[in-house]
Amino acid sequence: MGPILLKLITLFGFISEQWALRLFMIFFVTFNNLLLAVCLSNMTNSKQKILNTLIIFNALLIISQDVWLYVWDFIDISFFIFYGFILFKDEYLKYLVPINFLHIFNRESALIMAVFFLLLMYTKDKNFTKLFKNNYVIGLIFNLTFGVLYTYFSRKILFIRQSDYTGGGQDLENNFLGGNWVTPLYNYNSLYNGETLANTLILLSLLLVFIFIFKNYKSFESVQKNLSLGVFLNILPVFIFGIFTETRQYFPSLVLLTYLIFSKINLKQET
Repeated sequence: MGPILLKLITLFGFISEQWALRLFMIFFVTFNNLLLAVCLSNMTNSKQKILNTLIIFNALLIISQDVWLYVWDFIDISFFIFYGFILFKDEYLKYLVPINFLHIFNRESALIMAVFFLLLMYTKDKNFTKLFKNNYVIGLIFNLTFGVLYTYFSRKILFIRQSDYTGGGQDLENNFLGGNWVTPLYNYNSLYNGETLANTLILLSLLLVFIFIFKNYKSFESVQKNLSLGVFLNILPVFIFGIFTETRQYFPSLVLLTYLIFSKINLKQET
């Protein structure tokens, strides 16, 4: 989705590729902040709480910046702002299936969220007969099936050659789901790549997130438990199919974590 939007911006030749990328980033940084502010304003009337949450949101993303950053990462943030919002507002659940379907064309994280919402619906009603009559469940199962097939065949059809990165490409022996890597061994070896401080900070940060969740899980409200599950489900695949040192891959989890912090602070202040 991101590359297509960039192509449209440069379609008539008035804007260079470099400026198209700059404008794209400026637009989505602004859009994501406005979108989050609008979502938060539907949950609180306090401008101070909204501002504090926006500061936390931007601080987490800035801290997580690295040399690896792609246009679809910015779009991914937009989708996850919506996902987090509907966990608080059930009346917007009717938009979940079409939004999740659109998300498929941006990044595979759409599949994770299809699984995530299916799990939530299963925990609410474990009667399979009722579940398979639920339009949301049917829609999400369709999205998940279509998404897997789309990811596989789009990568197979569009694939041209192996990357020249590090002398031939790091994905030479990994061909899962149309070229996606299977990376646990690679991630383990990355621990000894010489970037000891950076790797330690990343793993320590993740550990602190997990400690925060596990320590408070029993006292969490239902929506907070759901957000915690979303954070976990979006971090875990990074160590299986991604590269844990590419901190951009934690952006989806950081959006949900922002909502979790917002919810936790609000409940404390209300009590």
